[in-house]
Amino acid sequence: MSVPLVLAAHGTTDPAGRAVAVEVAQRAGERLGVEARVGFVDVCGPELAGVLGEFVDAEDAPVVVPFFLAAGYHVRHDVPAAVHEAAPSARVTPWLGEAPEVLDALAGRIAEVEREPEAVVLAAAGSSDVDARSEVEAVATALGSRLDVPVAAAFLTGPGATPAEAVADLRSRRRRHVVLAAHLLAPGVFLRRLTGTAEDLDAAVTDAIGSHEAIVSLVERRYREVG
Repeated sequence: MSVPLVLAAHGTTDPAGRAVAVEVAQRAGERLGVEARVGFVDVCGPELAGVLGEFVDAEDAPVVVPFFLAAGYHVRHDVPAAVHEAAPSARVTPWLGEAPEVLDALAGRIAEVEREPEAVVLAAAGSSDVDARSEVEAVATALGSRLDVPVAAAFLTGPGATPAEAVADLRSRRRRHVVLAAHLLAPGVFLRRLTGTAEDLDAAVTDAIGSHEAIVSLVERRYREVG
């Protein structure tokens, strides 16, 4: 294969967060045997349009994989706009969404917590987009079926229950050991906020899932499906 892979990610001021996107792109690119780059759609560079523009004279237009867990504004507007501007012939895959690999990554992170949970709060960044929130709720339902424990969706910003509210509700139903599962791809402000909430509530919290092996496999699969 010679078609480049471009991972379209949300930017962050946290170097560790940017490093996750770069690591995932590199690992997927190595498996695929193709050049892999990262372009960010907000907060930091290199900007997605600029990265795509570097391939304007390439023999093969890149495959763009949106590195997002739900289809909010960035997936529906920013990524298509950058592609239209800089690489109209590029192929854009679906975002990560409700793929089985996302469930694998979440379950894997929860398994790293010392004690088996009696319930889980799936904590996402949040979105004003009702469809994006519905995706998170669908993942929570599927994860509950996988783990055979109650799983409630919660959001760190915007509409919907907060992680603290979701934990309180589960504990009111005699589910004392609740794990806050980070429905987040990388370290940054949201993971720090979630970690603080977990400390306040004396609850366990997982790491972000972006660098999990299952997510790398999902990026690789997304590419192969259109590449």
